[in-house]
Amino acid sequence: MSENVELVTRIRKEGSRAAAIGWKDIRTYYLSPPTVMFGVMFPFALFFTFTVGRNLSIMEMFPILFAQTVFWAASTVGPVVIPLERRTKTFDRYLSAPMSLISVILGKSIAGVVFGLLVSIIPFLVGWLFFSLQIVDLILFTLGIFLSCLAFAAMGIMFASVPTENVGNIMMPMNFVRIPLLFISGIFIPIESLPFLAQVVSLVSPLTHTLILIRMGLGVSSYPIAPAVSVVVLLITSMMFLIVSIKFHEINKRRE
Repeated sequence: MSENVELVTRIRKEGSRAAAIGWKDIRTYYLSPPTVMFGVMFPFALFFTFTVGRNLSIMEMFPILFAQTVFWAASTVGPVVIPLERRTKTFDRYLSAPMSLISVILGKSIAGVVFGLLVSIIPFLVGWLFFSLQIVDLILFTLGIFLSCLAFAAMGIMFASVPTENVGNIMMPMNFVRIPLLFISGIFIPIESLPFLAQVVSLVSPLTHTLILIRMGLGVSSYPIAPAVSVVVLLITSMMFLIVSIKFHEINKRRE
């Protein structure tokens, strides 16, 4: 009985610490130039670059905008915040305090999730106010946005485990992964038009399942995959990214 009480107490403390770190990052870094550039401006620029002239309807374009916005926004916070905090030694002070690495990683992930959710409000307001955007399945749409924010925030934290104090040293290898994902996940090229091997690879891309869930939520035809499969893939990739992040940070800590 006492062990269960101690476990609940520890979870509560770790959760409150993670929430405090996330809130601090939200207040401190959300308006920093790299965050605004890569999290807000860049996905909109890519959207207009690759959708104008494709003869897509408004309802076909909005899932692409939502998916890109969530993808870039949620995955940008961690790679910006962590190297900056390494430079100011804030990240080291977290670990030297009575705080676990898991709390720090979760706190950074929370900041990415919240940023992704807030930025996703922009295309929703545009669609609702000017194009009569309607959500057909609120559950699938909400799951698509939230789980994608979780997965991509965790992915950003994973890349931020690279031991560097320079944001560019993280963004460069990360973009070598993010940009190809745009072309194999149905964002710019329909999955059905891809070669067979690329179609197989696309099924393990979390961005593919982001687009599938958002399209289903908005009532737009999508690649024929059950929504439960997309939900499971996003959950699994989120856990994998978080576990890899923790392991990499532990290795870096032992080397220091």
